[in-house]
Amino acid sequence: MPSPRFPATATLLDAKICPLVKFDLLFAKITQERQIADGYFLQAHPEETTFLFVVNGSPYGAGRLAGNACSFLEIHEFFAAYSRHPESPLSFFVAHKRLLLGMMVLFRHRPALQFTTDLVDMQEVLNKLAARGADAIVGTRSGEEWAITICTKGKPVANYFPASGAEALKEPTLDEQLLVYVFTRPQGGVTVDVYEETRVAPAGDASLVTRETRGRLSEVFLTVAFRVAEEEAAPRLELEKGPAERAPSAAAPGPAASADDEEAFVVSTGTAPTPEAPPEPAPPPAAPVPARPVIKGPIPDVQLFLGEKSLGTFSLGKGELTIGRNPGNDILIDNVGVSRRHSVIRWSGDRAVVEDLGSANGTFVNGEKITSHELRDGDEIVVLKHKLIYRLPKEAAAPRVEVAQDVGQKTMYIDAAAIAQAAGKAPMRPEAATPKLRPRLILPDLKKLALEDEEITLGSGADCKIQLSGMFVAKLHGKIIPEGEGQFRIVHVAGLAGIRVNGTKISEHILKHGDEIEIGKQKLLFRLER
Repeated sequence: MPSPRFPATATLLDAKICPLVKFDLLFAKITQERQIADGYFLQAHPEETTFLFVVNGSPYGAGRLAGNACSFLEIHEFFAAYSRHPESPLSFFVAHKRLLLGMMVLFRHRPALQFTTDLVDMQEVLNKLAARGADAIVGTRSGEEWAITICTKGKPVANYFPASGAEALKEPTLDEQLLVYVFTRPQGGVTVDVYEETRVAPAGDASLVTRETRGRLSEVFLTVAFRVAEEEAAPRLELEKGPAERAPSAAAPGPAASADDEEAFVVSTGTAPTPEAPPEPAPPPAAPVPARPVIKGPIPDVQLFLGEKSLGTFSLGKGELTIGRNPGNDILIDNVGVSRRHSVIRWSGDRAVVEDLGSANGTFVNGEKITSHELRDGDEIVVLKHKLIYRLPKEAAAPRVEVAQDVGQKTMYIDAAAIAQAAGKAPMRPEAATPKLRPRLILPDLKKLALEDEEITLGSGADCKIQLSGMFVAKLHGKIIPEGEGQFRIVHVAGLAGIRVNGTKISEHILKHGDEIEIGKQKLLFRLER
């Protein structure tokens, strides 16, 4: 794949093949001999590009770019990809700390606003930023080229453009520089991402970099990569065996780092384990796809808490809920102490069971550490600082399910109409399916708003029924309109932030039980309740 082009102060190493065994010498030459404290490595692989961000002379975090999708990685994942593709060319670019911060925000966080300049006026966005007066980072992408603008109190304070944008830097003001850069890109529109979250903590394994390990980074992080691969592969293999055949899980690495130790742009230190020389990590075998279980009767659900704050409710309607740090999990817990695939709640026969998947820090039920546990109504599952409560609704509180229906990871509750359709019945409107159920909105502050036969307005305006905040939330951003017979339609009226339902941007949408509405950073949940 073509190598992406990001801004840089200088190019120190330009697409050279560096054997992995020589990486530590190269790293020492750059950071110690040349005394370059800040920059990033870029390695272009066949299907992806990986990055290693260096801050104050130490690895701080890593990233992956596949197509236009960015993701933040643990440092050992950079070295794992390096070991799989040792012939991939490696580059190193010198970069200011603010540029590194902007790049890592692009890899770590989700944008508050995303648009193309052929649809939205860039000047209007700059005016909105200035009016709001908040810190933000703006990433612009044109083909394989990326640019970054740092905004403080709503105003640009630094522009970082690739080499092709050098002419734009001659403009007298930072606003004009950005506008000229955007308007001089090739036709087809520039994609712009605006980020309101501007802090980035180091990767969880950055603490392994100490004076003792600095000269053998590849050895240390490949050892971690190998152990993680073992941890992730072992539970998948166990799925093919009976309980009596299961072998003990692979030894986990030492206690994982706690999120409390994270601080933006401060690399914590600690004593690293002394690793053995690692073999190259192999990708875990593909997991078999089990037949989807059938749940008869009320659909159990799990409510996630951090302290006393509820973070969401997840239905067990599809037969399984995975818990972990990887984005692909049904219940995502973004904490470095949580394993990538930490535990799973699955329906087995006529009961729900929670299983620990060989996690580093364990899974607890009602205060007891478990490997497998049959769940009962009200059981409390603890994964580090997060608590999950297992609930089994009463018969009247949920429709009976005879055929399991995959409603997707983004839908939190089973759609009764979709279930009926899967069973070969005519889909029914929610009110007709369960006459006693009433439509409600769960608001961002967790209060409930009953929906009646009147229009509901949403936005930042003082006269809106549901008031929302956000840099790009319009005064009248959207409406929820009654359609009759218990149905409601949500309509986007104005505002750059748009409206997403279950992760998909919409102009209008008929709401269904369990739909998650997202406007800016705020989320609402549409539910049918007694």
